Amino acid sequence: MTSTYQTTGIIVKKQGFAENDLLITFLSPEYGLIRAIAPNAKKHQSKLRGKTELFVVNNFLVTKGRNLDRIREIETQESYSKLRQTIEKISVSQYLAELIVNLAMTQQPQRELYALFNEHLRRIEQLSVKDSLFPYIAQAVFHFLAVIGIAPEVYACVETQQNIVPNFEQKSWKVGFSFKNGGLITINSELNPIIIKNQLNAVELALLQSLGSKNLLPIHEIIPHMYSDSVIENSWIRVERILKDYIEFYLGHALKSAEIITDILIAF
Repeated sequence: MTSTYQTTGIIVKKQGFAENDLLITFLSPEYGLIRAIAPNAKKHQSKLRGKTELFVVNNFLVTKGRNLDRIREIETQESYSKLRQTIEKISVSQYLAELIVNLAMTQQPQRELYALFNEHLRRIEQLSVKDSLFPYIAQAVFHFLAVIGIAPEVYACVETQQNIVPNFEQKSWKVGFSFKNGGLITINSELNPIIIKNQLNAVELALLQSLGSKNLLPIHEIIPHMYSDSVIENSWIRVERILKDYIEFYLGHALKSAEIITDILIAF
């Protein structure tokens, strides 16, 4: 980067800095995660107020600093204002933003991750109040993991490399999921010396395996008709939790915003 550079970016984090400034973190397709000072952005009459909120997409003119860059100009392109209409949508969006902060790289192009983040925010923004958010959270998380190269193996046993297909005929059928090994493990595998704490039933595995598609598939293409809506919803919740726990294992720490997602979504 030169001493002054221009880039487009979406704000994923902001915090107070000094008396009147903000320290914002935004994801740029060209440069990855950027942390920069927005001078006087906390002042009531600042031209930057409203442009430095979470999920706002801006064109930035930035001066390179010794420790932190400094924003000189901002021109807003998009704001995703409908995300703020419900506590459920804003909470989910904050969770996805926290994932970006933890998973994206700095000073490296992140074009695919940038495009995915924006796409999933658009999907969440357009949902009605009746739509379950858990499938959309799960697919966004899976897409993020896939594009940065750490998605778990969800189609074959990581030990035997044999394909695993959900068995809907046997009610007690389950498959293991190992965070340490990075994916599915056949429970009855004699080669497996690990106690498998996380297990998925046929419905949960089928939903998990569907997440690699570009868009969410119609549920009748994934799950047999004999399963109720409540069973499917609970299975989506379980899949989302498994992916959250997998990420936290990979990162080595808890995700603050993830702790309240389930409580908020179920409560409403």
